[in-house]
Amino acid sequence: MSRPSSPDRSSTRRSPAARPTDDELLDAARAVFAERGYAQATMGLIAERADSTKPTLYAHFGDKAALFRATVTREVAALRAWVLSAYETASGRPLEERVRLSVMAMFGYAGAHPDSFRMLFDSAVDEMSNERRALADTITAHVADRVREHLLAHGRTPGAGADLLAAMMVGLVGRAAMHVSHSPGADPIAAGELATGFVMAALRGLDPALLDHVDAGQCAR
Repeated sequence: MSRPSSPDRSSTRRSPAARPTDDELLDAARAVFAERGYAQATMGLIAERADSTKPTLYAHFGDKAALFRATVTREVAALRAWVLSAYETASGRPLEERVRLSVMAMFGYAGAHPDSFRMLFDSAVDEMSNERRALADTITAHVADRVREHLLAHGRTPGAGADLLAAMMVGLVGRAAMHVSHSPGADPIAAGELATGFVMAALRGLDPALLDHVDAGQCAR
């Protein structure tokens, strides 16, 4: 539930020694952007959530657009570090276990950091499009490598279809993880296990003829 707005408070609200850090201000911004969306979030609401003042926000970050960009940059870096750590943990393990750890990384983050996940993937604000695209590309490239490994293990030469399959899987897992981030009662572990089973079933049940059509169409261009 969002907090009601209140009139601006004076710059003496905190003593100098108790002034909020940049991270505390960004935490407040993340929460308000996740709850209200970019358009409805205000510097006043963010300052109130941080137990600070609008002049402090402006002094630290500039206007709302600049504060949003700073928040996005921090949250993208945190999610990237989280998923790359999961990928490193999965290195060298059997394929199905690597798929599971990769899928669970997204669900684990959505469950542990729902405000961050909602802010990054609910928003359509242009200021975050490049960062979000770069993050999605990193995740999709990793998944594409797993798809290629699966195809090679089954005697197939990977083509353009591997990248398409990876994009489909990332989209599916991302939307499912978003559902978890909006559902406080949902168990992210159980949801991640279900998604892992879905992805592995899709790989095992892949129709080679359909994949051949995609690869042949790409080669014909």
